[in-house]
Amino acid sequence: MTRPTDLDPMYASLERTGRFVWANLTSIVWISVGWFLASLPIVTLGPATVGAYRAVLSLREDGHVGIDRTAVLETVRRQFVHATLLGLVPLALLAIAANYALAYLVSGTVLAGLFALCCAYAGLYAWLVSMPTLLGLAEDKTVGTALKDGLLWTARHAVGAVALGVVTGALLVVTSLLTVAVALLFAGIAFALHVEFISSVAEQEAQGTTVVTER
Repeated sequence: MTRPTDLDPMYASLERTGRFVWANLTSIVWISVGWFLASLPIVTLGPATVGAYRAVLSLREDGHVGIDRTAVLETVRRQFVHATLLGLVPLALLAIAANYALAYLVSGTVLAGLFALCCAYAGLYAWLVSMPTLLGLAEDKTVGTALKDGLLWTARHAVGAVALGVVTGALLVVTSLLTVAVALLFAGIAFALHVEFISSVAEQEAQGTTVVTER
Protein backbone atom coordinates (compact mmCIF):
# COMPACT_ATOMS: atom_id res chain seq x y z
CA MET A 1 0.00 0.00 0.00
CA THR A 2 1.37 3.44 -0.94
CA ARG A 3 1.59 5.75 2.01
CA PRO A 4 0.08 9.25 1.39
CA THR A 5 2.51 12.15 1.59
CA ASP A 6 2.40 14.68 4.38
CA LEU A 7 1.48 17.50 1.99
CA ASP A 8 -1.80 15.88 0.86
CA PRO A 9 -3.50 16.27 4.27
CA MET A 10 -2.20 19.85 4.43
CA TYR A 11 -4.37 20.93 1.50
CA ALA A 12 -7.37 19.09 2.94
CA SER A 13 -6.66 20.52 6.39
CA LEU A 14 -6.59 24.08 5.04
CA GLU A 15 -9.98 23.56 3.43
CA ARG A 16 -11.52 22.01 6.56
CA THR A 17 -9.96 24.68 8.76
CA GLY A 18 -11.49 27.40 6.58
CA ARG A 19 -14.96 25.89 7.05
CA PHE A 20 -14.36 25.39 10.78
CA VAL A 21 -13.22 28.99 11.27
CA TRP A 22 -16.19 30.38 9.34
CA ALA A 23 -18.65 28.27 11.34
CA ASN A 24 -17.09 29.33 14.66
CA LEU A 25 -15.86 32.82 13.77
CA THR A 26 -16.89 34.50 17.03
CA SER A 27 -15.20 31.83 19.12
CA ILE A 28 -12.09 31.98 16.92
CA VAL A 29 -11.85 35.72 17.60
CA TRP A 30 -12.15 35.10 21.36
CA ILE A 31 -9.44 32.45 21.21
CA SER A 32 -7.15 34.78 19.27
CA VAL A 33 -7.66 37.74 21.56
CA GLY A 34 -7.26 35.59 24.67
CA TRP A 35 -4.03 34.03 23.36
CA PHE A 36 -2.65 37.42 22.30
CA LEU A 37 -3.25 38.99 25.72
CA ALA A 38 -2.08 35.93 27.67
CA SER A 39 1.13 35.75 25.59
CA LEU A 40 2.17 39.37 26.12
CA PRO A 41 4.44 38.54 29.11
CA ILE A 42 6.29 36.14 26.72
CA VAL A 43 7.01 33.62 29.52
CA THR A 44 3.32 32.62 29.42
CA LEU A 45 3.46 31.71 25.72
CA GLY A 46 3.34 27.95 26.46
CA PRO A 47 0.30 27.99 28.79
CA ALA A 48 -1.50 30.44 26.49
CA THR A 49 -0.96 28.08 23.57
CA VAL A 50 -2.17 25.07 25.56
CA GLY A 51 -5.29 27.03 26.48
CA ALA A 52 -5.90 27.97 22.84
CA TYR A 53 -5.49 24.35 21.74
CA ARG A 54 -7.93 23.21 24.43
CA ALA A 55 -10.44 25.83 23.32
CA VAL A 56 -10.21 24.61 19.72
CA LEU A 57 -10.60 21.01 20.88
CA SER A 58 -13.73 21.94 22.84
CA LEU A 59 -15.23 23.52 19.72
CA ARG A 60 -14.56 20.30 17.82
CA GLU A 61 -16.32 18.11 20.38
CA ASP A 62 -19.60 16.62 19.16
CA GLY A 63 -22.66 18.39 20.48
CA HIS A 64 -20.66 21.15 22.19
CA VAL A 65 -21.62 24.71 21.35
CA GLY A 66 -19.05 27.39 22.09
CA ILE A 67 -15.82 27.21 24.08
CA ASP A 68 -15.76 25.10 27.22
CA ARG A 69 -14.14 27.74 29.43
CA THR A 70 -14.10 25.49 32.49
CA ALA A 71 -12.13 22.82 30.63
CA VAL A 72 -9.73 25.43 29.21
CA LEU A 73 -8.97 26.97 32.60
CA GLU A 74 -8.59 23.58 34.28
CA THR A 75 -6.22 22.32 31.59
CA VAL A 76 -4.09 25.47 31.76
CA ARG A 77 -3.94 25.26 35.56
CA ARG A 78 -2.93 21.60 35.46
CA GLN A 79 -0.32 21.96 32.71
CA PHE A 80 0.93 25.47 33.52
CA VAL A 81 4.45 24.64 34.73
CA HIS A 82 5.24 22.09 32.02
CA ALA A 83 3.76 24.27 29.27
CA THR A 84 5.77 27.28 30.48
CA LEU A 85 9.05 25.39 30.34
CA LEU A 86 8.30 23.83 26.95
CA GLY A 87 7.21 27.16 25.52
CA LEU A 88 10.44 28.86 26.61
CA VAL A 89 12.82 26.34 25.02
CA PRO A 90 12.45 27.56 21.38
CA LEU A 91 12.53 31.19 22.51
CA ALA A 92 15.70 30.65 24.54
CA LEU A 93 17.46 28.91 21.64
CA LEU A 94 16.48 31.61 19.17
CA ALA A 95 17.59 34.32 21.60
CA ILE A 96 20.99 32.62 21.93
CA ALA A 97 21.19 32.38 18.13
CA ALA A 98 20.45 36.11 17.85
CA ASN A 99 23.24 36.92 20.34
CA TYR A 100 25.74 34.81 18.41
CA ALA A 101 24.59 36.40 15.15
CA LEU A 102 25.24 39.86 16.58
CA ALA A 103 28.65 38.71 17.80
CA TYR A 104 29.41 37.41 14.30
CA LEU A 105 28.39 40.72 12.71
CA VAL A 106 30.58 42.67 15.13
CA SER A 107 33.66 40.44 15.18
CA GLY A 108 33.32 38.34 12.04
CA THR A 109 34.32 35.25 14.05
CA VAL A 110 33.48 32.09 12.12
CA LEU A 111 32.78 30.14 15.31
CA ALA A 112 30.17 32.69 16.39
CA GLY A 113 28.50 32.34 12.98
CA LEU A 114 28.42 28.56 13.28
CA PHE A 115 26.94 28.75 16.79
CA ALA A 116 24.30 31.17 15.48
CA LEU A 117 23.28 28.76 12.71
CA CYS A 118 23.22 25.73 15.02
CA CYS A 119 21.16 27.50 17.70
CA ALA A 120 18.77 28.91 15.08
CA TYR A 121 18.24 25.44 13.61
CA ALA A 122 17.74 23.94 17.08
CA GLY A 123 15.29 26.71 17.99
CA LEU A 124 13.22 26.21 14.85
CA TYR A 125 13.19 22.44 15.34
CA ALA A 126 12.15 22.89 18.99
CA TRP A 127 9.32 25.13 17.80
CA LEU A 128 8.10 22.47 15.36
CA VAL A 129 8.23 19.84 18.11
CA SER A 130 6.41 22.16 20.51
CA MET A 131 3.28 22.21 18.31
CA PRO A 132 2.30 18.52 18.71
CA THR A 133 3.76 18.50 22.25
CA LEU A 134 1.67 21.40 23.55
CA LEU A 135 -1.35 19.94 21.74
CA GLY A 136 -0.69 16.73 23.65
CA LEU A 137 -0.73 18.66 26.93
CA ALA A 138 -4.05 20.23 25.87
CA GLU A 139 -5.36 16.68 25.40
CA ASP A 140 -4.36 15.97 29.03
CA LYS A 141 -1.38 13.76 28.25
CA THR A 142 1.42 13.66 30.78
CA VAL A 143 4.43 15.82 29.94
CA GLY A 144 6.58 12.73 29.25
CA THR A 145 4.04 11.21 26.89
CA ALA A 146 3.32 14.54 25.15
CA LEU A 147 7.03 15.23 24.61
CA LYS A 148 7.72 11.71 23.33
CA ASP A 149 4.74 11.84 20.98
CA GLY A 150 5.75 15.30 19.79
CA LEU A 151 9.30 14.20 18.99
CA LEU A 152 8.12 11.05 17.22
CA TRP A 153 5.45 12.88 15.23
CA THR A 154 7.91 15.52 14.05
CA ALA A 155 10.50 12.89 13.12
CA ARG A 156 8.00 10.73 11.21
CA HIS A 157 6.35 13.65 9.42
CA ALA A 158 9.27 16.02 8.87
CA VAL A 159 7.87 17.40 5.61
CA GLY A 160 4.44 17.92 7.12
CA ALA A 161 5.91 19.57 10.22
CA VAL A 162 7.92 22.01 8.10
CA ALA A 163 4.88 22.72 5.92
CA LEU A 164 2.82 23.43 9.04
CA GLY A 165 5.53 25.77 10.30
CA VAL A 166 5.74 27.60 6.96
CA VAL A 167 1.97 28.04 6.73
CA THR A 168 1.86 29.27 10.34
CA GLY A 169 4.63 31.78 9.61
CA ALA A 170 2.88 32.97 6.46
CA LEU A 171 -0.36 33.39 8.41
CA LEU A 172 1.47 35.46 11.03
CA VAL A 173 2.95 37.71 8.33
CA VAL A 174 -0.39 38.21 6.56
CA THR A 175 -2.33 38.98 9.74
CA SER A 176 0.46 41.30 10.93
CA LEU A 177 0.22 43.27 7.70
CA LEU A 178 -3.49 43.67 8.45
CA THR A 179 -2.51 45.13 11.86
CA VAL A 180 -5.43 44.36 14.19
CA ALA A 181 -6.04 40.99 12.49
CA VAL A 182 -2.97 39.51 14.22
CA ALA A 183 -4.78 39.87 17.56
CA LEU A 184 -8.25 39.02 16.27
CA LEU A 185 -7.57 36.06 13.98
CA PHE A 186 -4.02 34.69 13.99
CA ALA A 187 -4.05 32.34 16.98
CA GLY A 188 -7.55 30.98 16.40
CA ILE A 189 -6.88 30.15 12.75
CA ALA A 190 -3.33 28.88 13.31
CA PHE A 191 -4.17 26.58 16.22
CA ALA A 192 -7.32 25.30 14.51
CA LEU A 193 -5.10 24.37 11.55
CA HIS A 194 -2.56 22.68 13.85
CA VAL A 195 -5.25 20.57 15.50
CA GLU A 196 -6.82 19.66 12.15
CA PHE A 197 -3.55 18.79 10.42
CA ILE A 198 -1.97 16.80 13.26
CA SER A 199 -5.23 14.93 13.86
CA SER A 200 -5.73 14.10 10.18
CA VAL A 201 -2.15 12.83 9.80
CA ALA A 202 -2.55 10.69 12.92
CA GLU A 203 -5.84 9.29 11.59
CA GLN A 204 -4.30 8.44 8.20
CA GLU A 205 -1.37 6.77 9.96
CA ALA A 206 -3.75 4.73 12.13
CA GLN A 207 -5.81 3.70 9.11
CA GLY A 208 -2.66 2.65 7.28
CA THR A 209 -1.54 0.58 10.25
CA THR A 210 -4.97 -1.08 10.43
CA VAL A 211 -4.89 -1.98 6.73
CA VAL A 212 -1.40 -3.47 7.03
CA THR A 213 -2.43 -5.46 10.10
CA GLU A 214 -5.53 -6.82 8.37
CA ARG A 215 -3.46 -7.93 5.40
